[in-house]
Amino acid sequence: MSQLADKRVVVVNWRDLDHSLAGGAEIYAWQFARALHEAGAQVHFVTARDEGQAAREVRDGIDVRRGGGALGFYLFALAWLLRHRRRIDAVIDPACGLPSFSPLVLRRGTPALLIVHHVHQAQFAVHFPAPVAAFGRWMERVAMRRVYRHHATAAVSASTVAEMREQLGWSGDIRILENGADLPAAASVDATTKDPDRVVVLGRLVTHKRVDLALEAVRRAQDRPELAGRRIRVDVVGRGPEHDLLVARAAELGLVDQVVFHGFVPAAVKDALLARAAVHVCASDAEGWGQAVIDAAAHGVPTVARDVPGLRDSIRPGESGWLVPDSADPATVVARMTDALTGALVDAADPMTRDLRAEACLAWARKFDWSQMRLQARDLTIQLLGHAAASPDRHHPRDARVAV
Repeated sequence: MSQLADKRVVVVNWRDLDHSLAGGAEIYAWQFARALHEAGAQVHFVTARDEGQAAREVRDGIDVRRGGGALGFYLFALAWLLRHRRRIDAVIDPACGLPSFSPLVLRRGTPALLIVHHVHQAQFAVHFPAPVAAFGRWMERVAMRRVYRHHATAAVSASTVAEMREQLGWSGDIRILENGADLPAAASVDATTKDPDRVVVLGRLVTHKRVDLALEAVRRAQDRPELAGRRIRVDVVGRGPEHDLLVARAAELGLVDQVVFHGFVPAAVKDALLARAAVHVCASDAEGWGQAVIDAAAHGVPTVARDVPGLRDSIRPGESGWLVPDSADPATVVARMTDALTGALVDAADPMTRDLRAEACLAWARKFDWSQMRLQARDLTIQLLGHAAASPDRHHPRDARVAV
């Protein structure tokens, strides 16, 4: 029998797969939940409730509980955990900007695993007014470290570990639990059928993804003599609050007839779009891990990206893509990305080079698989529970008189 059989584990994540702003962090959290369920645990997934979503449903055998919006979710999650804490054996607590701070309401003998995708110190100012941003930075830098100081911590990449050490002053042990990917059969990837003039941009349409810079790089690359006579087309796959602004920006750049905003698409459609793409462009300010980069590589598509945390972990420069030296000046970033994208598109025009690049991408992507991630997630949770069992709570022992 599995060591997780009948254990009650809660995964607390800001959004679930069906949320309108779901992205790589939601896929990661759901895969973690799946790993626990497959190992026999009773899993609850506590998350925010988006418009049109049910307050409760069962998906893949996992009990999903929803409540609260972007900020109200935190109160909902803490209230739910407090109400059920006597029945909880462990909590998996990903930080989507900020975690739920579950240890504040759990019994002291209940272990929590904090998972950090990436550090958001610089991003709070992008999304919030100055006072709110300052409070958010303090919560991440000070409060998070204090609340989770006696609990296990994991990060999704070496870059995130470095950011936690440097920006948050995190001194404790940090495990690395990498993302996975949905890998198509290698035989289904055919570089000869790719359109050498087709660029794809994957990801949520939010400010820090900087899709606007990617579009500008496409516009400038098309004017380069090396690409004379070629008409570059762009498939933007993803949804988010920046959609209308990006559509307007594409029009300003004269790309209205060359860029298609597909929004959220089923997996089969995304696979078809990646199958015909020659180059993927990612201009994000920072990532915890380049999930979109690995998704593209799994379809033989190399990525042009900024050399920033997360993206530098998910690209093998010169093999599965190109890393562009970063800068605080957007114009400099665009100029450098234009150079790299121009070179990538020149390479893509040669069938032999395109095929070799696709093979390198596939070889890299095969190192990442969700089944491997789920196995590691399961083992880490077993260790978490084993450590808790070996270290009984001296302050608040379990009371046998309390009904569960």
